[in-house]
Amino acid sequence: MEVAGKEIEELMDDFPCLSEVCRGLETAAFPAALFTSACFMGTLMTRCTYRFYHRPEELRRLNYGVYIIGDPGSGKSFAAHLYKVLTEPLERESKKGMNAVNRYKRKYQQWENSGKKGDGPKKPKALIRIHPARTSNKVFIEDMCNAVDVVNGEEMHLHLLSFDTELDNTTRNQSQAWNNKLYMELKAFHNETDGECFVNSQLLPSFHVYWNYVYTGTPLALRNRVNTANIGNGLATRLATIPMPATHFRMIKREYLDEQATEPEEDKTLRMWAERLNKTQGELPIWKLVEECYGWTERRMEDAKDDQSKTEELLCKRVAYYGINVSVPFIVMRHWKEWERYGTLSIDEKDIQLCMLVCNIQLTCQRHFFARYWDDYFRSMHDAQSNERLRKYHSAKLKERYHRLPSSFTVKDVEEICFIKKRNAEKMVQRWREAGYIEMVTHGHYEKIYNELN
Repeated sequence: MEVAGKEIEELMDDFPCLSEVCRGLETAAFPAALFTSACFMGTLMTRCTYRFYHRPEELRRLNYGVYIIGDPGSGKSFAAHLYKVLTEPLERESKKGMNAVNRYKRKYQQWENSGKKGDGPKKPKALIRIHPARTSNKVFIEDMCNAVDVVNGEEMHLHLLSFDTELDNTTRNQSQAWNNKLYMELKAFHNETDGECFVNSQLLPSFHVYWNYVYTGTPLALRNRVNTANIGNGLATRLATIPMPATHFRMIKREYLDEQATEPEEDKTLRMWAERLNKTQGELPIWKLVEECYGWTERRMEDAKDDQSKTEELLCKRVAYYGINVSVPFIVMRHWKEWERYGTLSIDEKDIQLCMLVCNIQLTCQRHFFARYWDDYFRSMHDAQSNERLRKYHSAKLKERYHRLPSSFTVKDVEEICFIKKRNAEKMVQRWREAGYIEMVTHGHYEKIYNELN
């Protein structure tokens, strides 16, 4: 991440807030700050949409699932500070909703204590968008259904946001049936439809998932969430999993107490931009950026084909979404005056450079954390298919007959060596050929691909 961090550093003069979100961090931690802050900023921009090269007729949303992974004491606390500063508009909005719900609960308790006389208080449809990891599914889904705003005359669902400094905590909670949000984590990547229908449920039977989240944790916590046993559930390729650098026994930079205890200018800048981004809405004109992402993905796919690597093929497919989603908030800030006045974005080489950098970071991190799991996955799938062929076609007698045959043979050889009729020999050769264990070299002549059948 050191090289990527230096590239981010080179772009700090061009993009607002890049230097502010990275304040006090080592260069190798800049990618973690970039992805974390982009998630918070993109959630503020929830009323914005864009079009992607896959099914461009559909409007896309800015979706994020970010894990910051590092050893204990590696400096992951920067994420908590960014969360505090950048999400103030969401916290303020959610606090009003929580106050409304608390008033309702107090009134409901009073109504119950009074013998439930008359009509009970009506539960408000409060707008609460901030949710801790330990939020029950019932509350979470209700708030997701209630998080609606009118944008350009049409109803639009707004993203919920979760942040937690202990990925282990969220993992333990996943084990509780009432709080298992794995399905929603998976569906949030493309805002897919989910549902919850129980006998005693008063919720709508289905809903689209609009949810962004940032969790920080240790490599062990990540291994509990994503490992060889569950890699096939698809969570890994939906995540942006960014590592923190090792500290190498270095002290953090010493800071001195200011007698006036004034807020750092960097935080003031971040708060100002958070308020601005929270008011953005509309379709983002970033098709030029989308085309660049298509070209990037196409080149990576060609590399995967040359290497005949199914792992590389899979890992590069969803990277472009993060290339766009992470870079867009910074690009909008860079072209703020143009966007605010005309609703346009003049995408240039600097914007493309940032987007391509994000793509490269995301692919590198996917390889670092998950490539070995996917290699095992595809290897085991291949072995399972091979074993299925053996179970289907190869009895002990069939293996023994295959063993008798020379490396090159004809159907006549099979008849004579295996002491079977011509019709049976033809069927046996046909089955071996279809299963991929022999091949025809010339008409009527076959060669073994394997010496033995396992």
